[in-house]
Amino acid sequence: MVEGNNNLTGSIGEDGALIVKDGEAEVRYVKEADLLTLKGSKESVEQQLKDLQASGGGDSKEALETAKQATLQAEAKVTSLEEQLAKGTASAAETEKLKADLQTAKTSGEGLGTKLLELQRTLIVNTYGVPRATVDSKDTIEKLEVYAEALASVTGKPLGNYAAGGAGGGGNLQGKSPMELAALAYESSDKK
Repeated sequence: MVEGNNNLTGSIGEDGALIVKDGEAEVRYVKEADLLTLKGSKESVEQQLKDLQASGGGDSKEALETAKQATLQAEAKVTSLEEQLAKGTASAAETEKLKADLQTAKTSGEGLGTKLLELQRTLIVNTYGVPRATVDSKDTIEKLEVYAEALASVTGKPLGNYAAGGAGGGGNLQGKSPMELAALAYESSDKK
């Protein structure tokens, strides 16, 4: 500790160095890893200079220019790759694969939705004995659920949650009288 000196201030620079100021004087302390890296670079450059001097230095300008170009190209490639990584860009092959997977999932979903509608219609026809043409006019699962709820209220025969798609769209039908449910089913039908 320095006695009699209370003007010491410290801060950390952008490069990670510790900067200690004593009035006007400034001392920078750098990380050991940075110091070793710099020392290694210096030794490498000194060795290259010795090699050039030993060879007579005839092609030194050309070699230096070639080395500079290679360095610039490498730096540009690193910068480009870092930008791509930051943006999260995918390659064209990955993008095409994802598009194909999405299309497959959409097609599969549409097919399963149609299959679910047909199963629901068949279940209603078999459970309540209504004509198939009446059930075929319901084109969404919600309309079929309302229709099934109304039929269950009128006949007293429940369809069952497993057949109606669980707690899907029938939640707003709770607490309604059979007559109100029948009116809702009639309103949702195409025979208005």
